Amino acid sequence: MSKELRTIVSGSVELVWPNKNLPLHASGATSYTWVEDGDKRLRAPLKVEAFGSTLGPTSNVLVVGDGLDALEALRETPVLAAGIRVVYIDPPFNTQKTFNQYGDSLATPMWLSMMRDRLAALKPLLREDASVWLHLDDSEVHRARVVMDEVFGEGAFVASVVWQKRTTRDSRAAFSSNHDTVLVYAPSGPRKWKLSRNLLVKDEALLRNRDDDPRGPWSDAPFTAPGYRKAQQYDIVTPTGDVLRPPRGRSWYATEATYRDLLAEDRIWFPRNGAGAPRIKLFAHQLRGLVPFTVWGSADVGTNDDAKRHLLEMFPGRPVFDTPKPEELLERIIHIASNPGELVVDLFAGSGTTAATAHKMRRHWVTVERNTQTVLDFTLPRLRQVVSGEDKGGITGQVSWTGGGSFKVVHVAPRFGTLTGVHRASALGAALRDAPLPFVRKRSA
Repeated sequence: MSKELRTIVSGSVELVWPNKNLPLHASGATSYTWVEDGDKRLRAPLKVEAFGSTLGPTSNVLVVGDGLDALEALRETPVLAAGIRVVYIDPPFNTQKTFNQYGDSLATPMWLSMMRDRLAALKPLLREDASVWLHLDDSEVHRARVVMDEVFGEGAFVASVVWQKRTTRDSRAAFSSNHDTVLVYAPSGPRKWKLSRNLLVKDEALLRNRDDDPRGPWSDAPFTAPGYRKAQQYDIVTPTGDVLRPPRGRSWYATEATYRDLLAEDRIWFPRNGAGAPRIKLFAHQLRGLVPFTVWGSADVGTNDDAKRHLLEMFPGRPVFDTPKPEELLERIIHIASNPGELVVDLFAGSGTTAATAHKMRRHWVTVERNTQTVLDFTLPRLRQVVSGEDKGGITGQVSWTGGGSFKVVHVAPRFGTLTGVHRASALGAALRDAPLPFVRKRSA
């Protein structure tokens, strides 16, 4: 049997790229470099500057630096001691384009090593019920899934979520791309992770009272279940006199005795003026919630344009961040994957959507952004507005956010290369001194 066939039979399929055996580290302000494992520079401690008081186990932290360096630096603090519940990563997509805030044109081997090393560094810091959400477009998503299989194991794959990021049409393209993909992985595997993830809250505004039930408005669900169960195969007579049996391959939802009890309680509804198949009535207090779909429409979680409008409201007269994500998208991810008080981590902060949303949802957070100018222009002032209660957009109304909480700023300088100009920690320190808005505000009662 050939080596290639043995690899396929064993189920261990590997993506290979140049320098895969070498770790990739941040170098200078924007570059990366492959480093030999024995390089003595790796033994040198990272240069960490914390602006403000000591970091504690419940500190929210904005790290200026590279994600890999940030994880190493924070590992020595109490911030990560309780473990990470959810990671959302929205890295450069490697589109080979240049945006206002960053260049998006790494060579594919370097991009793959960059992602692999940062995912691998996160792995030992995750809680048993953690999940990792990697947001990409079509440029690298096919290779990224193989990398995530390698880091977390193929059995950790949960879903590929498709997000409708735009509603306008690009008539110049062969296909008008209007979606991104979010790869969802849970180290414990989907079956176990399902027991701890949250369902989507059903919108009670969609409940209706179609039969003037004195108990109020209700929703409904089919009175059938998959599979054949002998005790759940019986005749049901509709109000119009039709005799119904379960559809082929299905059973009624409950036994005949339970059905009769529900019917007596006016919990069974027959649509089509009594001629339709039975459905069970569910009132607001009985709604269990909804299992998330894998396709998320713009009407539910917003678009890139919605996110840009939010930033324009916060920073009028300033060129908007090119690729922001809407808070509604992050609200859904954070809701599904965590509970209040748990830790949310983002290694590519950009305009700060993840941290802003997590803060409003009363989670702890760590967010990392390498580009100091982006931090000065967007991430830092945005998070200050969230704390002060000045940010009125995004999910503010949805979660009744009025301000409060706190965060700290840490700068982690890379071991390799030289930082210049605005990327020096001194520029960040000067900005913090010149804008003395408090980082701490008590939430209103």
